[in-house]
Amino acid sequence: MSSWQTIENDAGVFTQLVKDLGVEGVQFEEVPLVEHLATLNSPLYGVIFLFKYERQNYAGEAPVQGEFEQACPEGLFFAQQTIPNACATQAVLNTLLSIGNDHRNSIRLGTVLSDFLQFTAGFSDPALRGETITNSVAIRNVHNSFTSPDPFEHEEPSPSAQSSEAAFHYSGFVPYNGYIYELDGLHPRPIIHRAYGANNDDPAVFAANLAALLSARMSMVADSSFSVTAIVRDKLEHLTEQLDAPDVDDGRRFWLQDLIQDELRVRDRWAKEIALRRDGLVGLVYAVFKQMLGSMSDDEFAQRRAAAAARTNERERRRTC
Repeated sequence: MSSWQTIENDAGVFTQLVKDLGVEGVQFEEVPLVEHLATLNSPLYGVIFLFKYERQNYAGEAPVQGEFEQACPEGLFFAQQTIPNACATQAVLNTLLSIGNDHRNSIRLGTVLSDFLQFTAGFSDPALRGETITNSVAIRNVHNSFTSPDPFEHEEPSPSAQSSEAAFHYSGFVPYNGYIYELDGLHPRPIIHRAYGANNDDPAVFAANLAALLSARMSMVADSSFSVTAIVRDKLEHLTEQLDAPDVDDGRRFWLQDLIQDELRVRDRWAKEIALRRDGLVGLVYAVFKQMLGSMSDDEFAQRRAAAAARTNERERRRTC
């Protein structure tokens, strides 16, 4: 598997993806309502935002919100997306590598991303940084490890099909130097949102202002297909640290223990779901259904299989960014 494949928008997948890249001290959490950004049980570092791609939003000289930062600030990592299907990992890396310096005590990038960050430190061109991500075998292999094995051959969508299908895209949001920055790999430069204050280094202020920003973005379009995934400190580390504090009372101790058990159950569920994604079980399902449909002729079975493959292709096209 030499090309980049689509991966699912899932907090467990993103958490395991960065863990497999060697990152420690951080995880991802699905946020059903933007207002919930202010009520997370672990410090908020940034957000991954999934939305429906609309070509006209990238055709003008200015973004739909905020304004382009003419020069990328030192310490903020921004790479353009130079290949299809990589936008989820691209958004994760843009965001994670931008917050790593501000949270060195809690986020450990590991060897792969530390070496990558050092290698690209002198690159001023976001497209060149994007090409470096594209050409990284280590990053691509980890990304593709979350794609199920597929026995079907899929046709590449034609340009006309790509222009009419429902495509989705990811963007990252981080606080930096007090402002909220948007890191969208389909844009040429980072976007600064000055209208949302200059004191977003305060996590509570960042959560409130980002909720307002995302609410405004969502109100601009009729389509309601959005997803917000928070990047937070590793919850087990954060909750355990609070539990071990010498001044914790019994009531808070029981509450923290319950939260830790809840998080352990979530991680167990994530592990099982990721195992199923990686195994796919497509071959087993294929054999079972072929046995069940043994009364069909070869031609009838081939037609059913082709129809199923076509539906699978359509679902993948809807997820491609």
